[in-house]
Amino acid sequence: MKIAYILPSLRNQGPIIVVKNIVDFLVRWGCEIDVFYFDDFPSAMCFNCPVKKISMKTLIDFEQYDIIHSHCLRPDMYIARWKKKINRAKLVSTLHQDTYCSFRYQYNFILSYLFTKYWCFIQSKFDVVISISEQIKRAYEGCIKAPMTTIYNGCVINLDGEEDDQIVKSILEMKKLYKILGTYAFVTPRKGLDQIIKVMPYLQEYVFIIIGEGPDIKELKSWSQKLCISDRIIFFSYQKNPCNYLPYFDVYVMPSYSEGFGLAMVEAALARRAIVCSDIPSFHEIFFNNEACFFKLKDMDSLQKAIIKAYENRDVMGEMAYKRAYSHFTTSKMAENHLNYYQGLLRK
Repeated sequence: MKIAYILPSLRNQGPIIVVKNIVDFLVRWGCEIDVFYFDDFPSAMCFNCPVKKISMKTLIDFEQYDIIHSHCLRPDMYIARWKKKINRAKLVSTLHQDTYCSFRYQYNFILSYLFTKYWCFIQSKFDVVISISEQIKRAYEGCIKAPMTTIYNGCVINLDGEEDDQIVKSILEMKKLYKILGTYAFVTPRKGLDQIIKVMPYLQEYVFIIIGEGPDIKELKSWSQKLCISDRIIFFSYQKNPCNYLPYFDVYVMPSYSEGFGLAMVEAALARRAIVCSDIPSFHEIFFNNEACFFKLKDMDSLQKAIIKAYENRDVMGEMAYKRAYSHFTTSKMAENHLNYYQGLLRK
């Protein structure tokens, strides 16, 4: 089987990480794979297959592929543009998020609605669309005319020992005095990290560590100063492999307002960390109530109780979360599910 993946970039972010993990296994299992991408970024991820930069005007030799699988808006637009040149391959797109909710954190109601309608129209041109959760699949089945299926994401944690010594030293010093809440993300308003900062005045025994960069960092720093807790809100810049720092957290927090799949939360589970997460449908598809501590969005009392419960039961909850993640959400399971689905498409 020969597969082409079309990506917006090779940047170390959610959808790209997912594809890299799939590729790692499919190459090992004998598939021929090429990866095409549009934008260069520093610290690009390395794939164990040929990669090539393209533009919207680049015409790939589509006829050599059995499967062409695109991820994110511009790759989907690229496939739609060149669809008439594709005769043999099955065309696959992945729905990585609640599209409307994601746009809503960037644009007003009208633009979010129009952009969502446009992307659904584009994805309707594909042979199939893979959703990363049942909740998202149900929400968009009426908008996307292509057949849809659900394949959950999976991940693996690779503690490669290349963490920043100064960051580790800082965390260990704080750990002598405080309980450690931690998270890592591309920091946007959708991630909901403001909720953790707003509850921190009521959690004097805790420090909150944020690893990552993004457009909401300035706003979060402003909130920590207004609340006079800037000494307990610690920001570290982007790290190539942030899961290296999971062993130093007592509790991993993921307070997203909207999320297609909590990939970092699964990484935390595989590191046996207790988890606090928002009470949204896609997170309930990953963990049951005894495997993570859920809180109601924008409810500070609920959030405070969830954090305290997670810390007090961190060993038991970390082990329960690990068992769930290991049995359902590993990279090998995700890759196997994709391969089986591709084979089923080709048999049709």
